[in-house]
Amino acid sequence: MRLTSLRLTNFRNYRKLELSFNDGIHVFYGDNAQGKTNLLEAIFLCTCARSHRTGRDEELILHDENFYKSEVGFLTDRGLEEKLSFGYILPDALNTSRSQRKMSYNDIEVNNVSEMIGLFHAVIFAPEDLQIVKGGPGGRRRFLDLLISQISRPYFRALQRYTNLLTQRNSLLKIIRERKTSKPSSFKAAASEPEGQDLSSEVKDINTESDAVQLPPMTIQDELAVWDQALAKEAAHILKKRLDYLDKISEYAAMSLAYLTDSNELLELKYKGIGGISHQTSEDEIYDTFYSRLQRSAEDDVFRGSTSIGPHRDDLEISLNGFPARTYASQGQQRSLVLSLKISELLLLKELTGERPVLLLDDVMSELDSNRRERLLEIVKGHQVFMTGTDKEHMFENKLSEGSEAVQSLNFYYVKAGTVTPEQT
Repeated sequence: MRLTSLRLTNFRNYRKLELSFNDGIHVFYGDNAQGKTNLLEAIFLCTCARSHRTGRDEELILHDENFYKSEVGFLTDRGLEEKLSFGYILPDALNTSRSQRKMSYNDIEVNNVSEMIGLFHAVIFAPEDLQIVKGGPGGRRRFLDLLISQISRPYFRALQRYTNLLTQRNSLLKIIRERKTSKPSSFKAAASEPEGQDLSSEVKDINTESDAVQLPPMTIQDELAVWDQALAKEAAHILKKRLDYLDKISEYAAMSLAYLTDSNELLELKYKGIGGISHQTSEDEIYDTFYSRLQRSAEDDVFRGSTSIGPHRDDLEISLNGFPARTYASQGQQRSLVLSLKISELLLLKELTGERPVLLLDDVMSELDSNRRERLLEIVKGHQVFMTGTDKEHMFENKLSEGSEAVQSLNFYYVKAGTVTPEQT
């Protein structure tokens, strides 16, 4: 897969930009805060319909404008020329009360994000990705979810349904909690009627009560059963996919780190979720286990007002040389670990989709020693690469000599204040 063009309108600090690309390595260089990272962000946006830096589309719009648009043209490894575009329009431009996202594939408008996932493959490594190792579980779950979603649209749809069901179950948990903690409703006292009052209404009430069918009160588990069954179905699919893919991710990531560090460091990954399941467990067995755990935790969940177990709370344990990387890995080791995970994503996407993803590296080369830079370039040979940096000579020192096999064709672009100037090579 090769990116052939990028067109931006009102995106970050770019009012209008059109660039075309050939194969090889493309380097955006210049001073800080000039818009280099914004270019990688715009490209990656067309992979997963969201920025890797923010979840708010409003922040991507150029100041004083009311919309943005990012469009990429690309050539698949099967020789197909295709085009994707993503945009976001503020309410004042639509004369409505709500903003609107605009998506298109080959100039045909698409309404569902799930139809766009997996069309254009790009893998990004940015400073924010260090949170995969040193941050909370959310970053590690996002890494898994984005990777698997590019390979499996049913997985992405299952994530969407699971999120909606989780919101509804949590709302019901809060309703049950409020009902349990609120004071009982006031009932009419069974006082004796004043002398001479007609008792016909009282007799009618007694007859009505005696005729009514007396049902046993519903337990918390009964009230939650329908939601738990639906939630367990989606969770089983998500967990099965995560466990299946994790074996391959672990293999590729461990190989990548060993290569980058000359076999001096060992990476291990372990999925941390509910007990009793593994990649050998069937989806039906995962459903039964998860549903049973939901029912057992029902009363605790009511007390909390939220669902305490599930794919939304699981974690990925990353170990370096047998120790938790989050605690023991140095800054340099954390960077190498994340880079290895991204390389595993690159290799796995290539294996399972038949397409070589585009690689986006945001200020990576300057943070690696010369040996790791050389090994990284060897690993990604054959992939189109886009990278940023402040000093182009330092990024490729000892690699700019003609005839070097470690470096593909190099293309440089000078970035300053929202303008990009290609350099002749």
